[in-house]
Amino acid sequence: MTESPLQNESKSAVGSSADAGETTATSRRLASLSDRYREHTLTTPLEVVSFWSAIALPFLYVPLLLTGISTQGELLTFVGLLVLNLAALLAGHGHKRE
Repeated sequence: MTESPLQNESKSAVGSSADAGETTATSRRLASLSDRYREHTLTTPLEVVSFWSAIALPFLYVPLLLTGISTQGELLTFVGLLVLNLAALLAGHGHKRE
């Protein structure tokens, strides 16, 4: 009896047990790194500063946006503030999550 194309696709999408083993090993490695990050003494102060920086940085956009971005220096400043705000958001996202 021949298998339909749908059955062939579902079998190939499952993957092998080796793929599952790699996935669990990777998740264990990530969990270990996360635990080490949480145990570091600078983690909490860094999260606090990053959290509040992510809140305060958008207020620095206001003067740039009100006056308009007309020079390359102002554009670089605006893009730099955006990148800094994104970094602060990523670093401070775990603050007070417990």
